[in-house]
Amino acid sequence: MEDLIEKLKTIPTEALKMINGVSKDDKCIADHRKEYDKIDRNLRDTQIGKIQKDKTIGEGEKRRLVKGVRIPIPFQNYIVENHTAFEVGEPVTLISNEDNKLKDEVLAIWKNNRLDASIMKMVEARKSETQTAICFYINEIKSENWVKRSLGLNSKKEIKSKILENKNGKMTPIFDLYGDMKFFCWDFTLKDLNDKQTQYLWVYDNTYLHKCETINGKLTYQTSEKHGFSKIPIVYSSQENVEWFQVQKMIDRLEVAISKLGAANDYTAHPILLLYGEVEGAADKDEDGKALRFNMIEDDDTGKISHGDAKYLTRENSAETSKLEFDRLEKYIHSLSSSPDLSFENVKGLGTISGVAIKLMFLDAIIKAKKNNVTYNQVMIERMINVIISGILNTLATNLKSESSQTMFEIQFNSILPDDLKETVETYARAVEAGIMSVRTAVKSLDVTEDAEEEIQSISEEKKAKQTEANQ
Repeated sequence: MEDLIEKLKTIPTEALKMINGVSKDDKCIADHRKEYDKIDRNLRDTQIGKIQKDKTIGEGEKRRLVKGVRIPIPFQNYIVENHTAFEVGEPVTLISNEDNKLKDEVLAIWKNNRLDASIMKMVEARKSETQTAICFYINEIKSENWVKRSLGLNSKKEIKSKILENKNGKMTPIFDLYGDMKFFCWDFTLKDLNDKQTQYLWVYDNTYLHKCETINGKLTYQTSEKHGFSKIPIVYSSQENVEWFQVQKMIDRLEVAISKLGAANDYTAHPILLLYGEVEGAADKDEDGKALRFNMIEDDDTGKISHGDAKYLTRENSAETSKLEFDRLEKYIHSLSSSPDLSFENVKGLGTISGVAIKLMFLDAIIKAKKNNVTYNQVMIERMINVIISGILNTLATNLKSESSQTMFEIQFNSILPDDLKETVETYARAVEAGIMSVRTAVKSLDVTEDAEEEIQSISEEKKAKQTEANQ
């Protein structure tokens, strides 16, 4: 891939072939998106779209199409949304070891780009489509819109971001032998006002953005321009399989079983009266004291009397076995995917329980979230911070390079589970009284005030005021 840029400039179609050769299977990704976004169940042989077929019944004028009963249960959506919430549902906290202008600028860019919301969208996309990416770029600000930045400078440029979505194009990262990204390729198509489609291919390296465009049906190299960062301004994240991969066959089976039950109910759930023999009189549906009258027939030889009969068609012993299968499948889907069942029926009887008890109830989901945060999300967020810093130092404020070597950020993931504030305060208060924790540490650990240092100062002043009042 070292000669990728040279091929891009001379034979862009060959370069595109090289890129497609190392891309993820876009059809597979499209299928994941159909299953997740469109609730499509025609993708696997085990799904209801392949099993519950439409049927043509009857002859002549009575010939008609009977739609197969297909009941999708979007466990895929539940699993992805549940895991996303446990991992990054609560915005992360960026903690810097230095209080300087570089830190202020990073936090300002983070807030202005609403990156906490972007992180949630990226995590959801990675879990449901196996890959996601966000692109940072330098935006020129019109003179009338110049803003006062956190650096105390009037800047004509700003760092913006955009999530790259698989439905809008094809993303291909290219790594070297050590796993470092050497190029990032974004192949996409746009439609103009005349409904004409044009294919674009953008390739990023550490310094330049190379652009190709389809002209007269031929992919043509157009230009290269500096993107303003000292590294590829793309943060890419991927995983091997979709989040529901381990339980997808169970989900398929549950959907098939419930759909078959629904089809069976269409035939037998409502009363069906079976008549044997000739009915002489039948009651109207609105008549009280309904009765059926059958002819009584006496055999001439034996004198035995026979008559017709009626009874309702019912199913036997199928409800219990169906319920057992449904319950087992739901239990295994929740447990094996580490997705707690948060339905109203499960949580309505919890009452008031301690914070520790809540965390123990959701321990499986918490363990999964911590694992994914370390494996995927922390790396992704650290790269986002590094790209932002590279853009600041390379374009927005080159005078801050001296601060970059001392400034580091720690990422703190926060839980969406509600805390028992009363229990937490009492625990910290006992620790302070026992002399094993300082007031400063307790205030910062509680994290109920925006400025911990100001709160500590207020506590100290109030304490001194009470002592002065007591001595008077």
